[in-house]
Amino acid sequence: MNRTKTTISKEIKKKLLKWGFTKRGLFENTKGEWYLFLQLLLILLHFLTPYPSIEYIKFPINLLFIISGIILSINGLRISLKAFIDLGDNLTPLPYPMKKSILIRNNSYNDSRHPLYKGILSISLGICISTLSIIHLFLFICLSHLLKKKALKEEELLKIKFIEYEEYMKEVPAIFSNISYLDWRS
Repeated sequence: MNRTKTTISKEIKKKLLKWGFTKRGLFENTKGEWYLFLQLLLILLHFLTPYPSIEYIKFPINLLFIISGIILSINGLRISLKAFIDLGDNLTPLPYPMKKSILIRNNSYNDSRHPLYKGILSISLGICISTLSIIHLFLFICLSHLLKKKALKEEELLKIKFIEYEEYMKEVPAIFSNISYLDWRS
C-alpha cells in the first residue's frame, strides 16, 4: 500500500514539474499560478446557491431558461473535452507553454485559439442562464475577465516560442468570434 502511495506521489510530482509548477512559483506567481488558482476558485463558486431563486419566475419561461442553460452547458463540456483531447501532451494549466510543446492549430483549434476557455465560459454562461442568478452572472463576468487576462499572458509567450503564432492570431478568433472583448485578433 505504501509503495502505491509513493508511486502515485512521484507521478503527481513529475506531472506538476512538467507543467512548470515550483514552490517559488506558488508564492511568487512566476508562471501564472495565481491565474490558475483564481480560475479554479471561480469555477468552484458556481456551486453556490442561485440568487434570486428561479422558482418565483412563471413556469413556461422558467423551463425555457433551464433547458437553454443546460444545453449551453453541455455544449461547453463537449467543447472543453474535445480541446483537452486535441491538446494531448501539450496541455498545461499554466499560461506558460511547456518547453517541449508544439503549436496545435487543428481540430478544435481551427475555430478558437483557446477552446478550453470557450468551453469553460459556455458552461458558466449556461449555469447563469439556467438559474437566472445574479451571483452566477457576476461569476461569469469575473471568469471572462480572468480567462482573457490568462489567454493574453499565454499568447505573449506563444508568440516568442512559435514564429507562426502571430499569423495564427490574425486568422483565428481568441475565444468567441464576434464578441470583441473575447476576440482580440490583431
